[in-house]
Amino acid sequence: MLLKKYVNGDNCQAIDLVESIKSMAIANILNQLDRSSVASWLFLIGSLMFVFDAILEIFKGITVSAVLHFSASIIFTIGSILFMPDPTQN
Repeated sequence: MLLKKYVNGDNCQAIDLVESIKSMAIANILNQLDRSSVASWLFLIGSLMFVFDAILEIFKGITVSAVLHFSASIIFTIGSILFMPDPTQN
C-alpha cells in the first residue's frame, strides 16, 4: 500500500518510512553500545578538557587558584580512568 501511494505521488508516507528506518537504525546502534562505557568515555573526555583548561590557566600566570584547578583536574582525570569499565567483563 505504501508503494502504491508513493507511485501515485504521495511521497509523505515514503518519507515517514525512511525516517522510521533511520530512527530504528540509530536506536540499534545506541543499544549495542554499553551505556556505562559511553558515560565513562564522556567523563574522561570532559576531564581531559578540564586539564587542558587548567594548563592554559597556568600559562597565563601561576596562582594558587590555577594550581588548585590543575591539581583537581588531574585527580578528576585519574578518577575517570579508574571508573572505565573492564573490557574483559560482560
